[in-house]
Amino acid sequence: MKQSTVSTANSAPRPSSGIADLDELLSGLFTGDNVVWMLDQGCELKLANIFDSFLIEGGKEGVCRTYVRTAESVVRTKRSRDGDVKVFDARRGALADPVHLEQAIVEQERECPGRVVFDDLDSMVEKWGRDRTLGFFTRVCPQLFDIGSIAYWVGTRSKLGPRVLDQITKATQCVFELGRGQLRVIKAEGRVSVEGRIVRMTDNADGRLDLEQERALGRLGEGLRRVRDQRGLSQSEIASLAGVSASAISQAEGGQRGLALDTVLTLAEALDIPLDTLLATKTSSDYVLRRRDRASAREGFVPLIDDPKGGLRAYVVSLGPGESGSPPMTHKGSELVLVAAGLVQVDLGSAMPVMRVGDAVLATRVPIAGWRNLLSNPAVLYWVLRD
Repeated sequence: MKQSTVSTANSAPRPSSGIADLDELLSGLFTGDNVVWMLDQGCELKLANIFDSFLIEGGKEGVCRTYVRTAESVVRTKRSRDGDVKVFDARRGALADPVHLEQAIVEQERECPGRVVFDDLDSMVEKWGRDRTLGFFTRVCPQLFDIGSIAYWVGTRSKLGPRVLDQITKATQCVFELGRGQLRVIKAEGRVSVEGRIVRMTDNADGRLDLEQERALGRLGEGLRRVRDQRGLSQSEIASLAGVSASAISQAEGGQRGLALDTVLTLAEALDIPLDTLLATKTSSDYVLRRRDRASAREGFVPLIDDPKGGLRAYVVSLGPGESGSPPMTHKGSELVLVAAGLVQVDLGSAMPVMRVGDAVLATRVPIAGWRNLLSNPAVLYWVLRD
């Protein structure tokens, strides 16, 4: 992948992971992201490079950096030994208790939001058990998200188990599976068409990681996983339909190998699905999530959901003290304005109601002409369109 700046149109740059190719894949990190790295054996060095890059970038930004050590012998990153990185040693003493550790981390981040590395969910499971580890994660993760700190966590499937991993995946913003020579995006909240992608990872002599997307293998692997989940089939059952071994299906889902065209055709026919269903690049979803990134918050007009095909569009409008504004386009259809902060006067042409926080106005016959902040403090409103 080519190196790129981590920014979007009309927005400030997003925080960087410190790895240019990963930034390009994700369009950077969101403020408040919790990123869980699922690790295969033999990938410790790659993960150390990833964590080092993450903490080094935080140093460049001048934010607080914290390393939470729970593993007895494994130090995931050299940067955890830097004098300017605050270390919480949770191996023994008061911080070995998850309640005390949670309080210490949250207090630290509220005082100085920045970047946090948790070195081992597996060690937490060994010391606290799966239920207490899950409770710790599901409490700390949303608090760090709300504070605006970015956190990296690491664990393995075998130690966490399917139930805990499923709950962690639901609670966090990003989940990556780091295998030998490749990275798979299991979840990337708020990013379009990223989930399911597989990229190859190459170590350079200087320790830098390069990523290169595996388009064909990634599409096939994601298609197989999706179809299996939808049909409730095991890898062995899929393998039987395709006439190959369960190991071949497992490796194909993991992006480690492909399948012969005849095999893919045989499987598509056995499942009675179009071939492109197994090779689809996009998956349907029950919802669309768009976040207003706090790192790029500014006065002005910010699209949240801006696709007319969805039926609804939503925008955030920020107004400075005494500032007036108007919609950037004329919309034919119903419009809703909801005030989130401040005191706002909305121009409906024939009327100009003054609206407090929590007030809403629905215009169905005439377009909204504009809005004005009546106070000396900033105001925020949401403008929602029904197409």
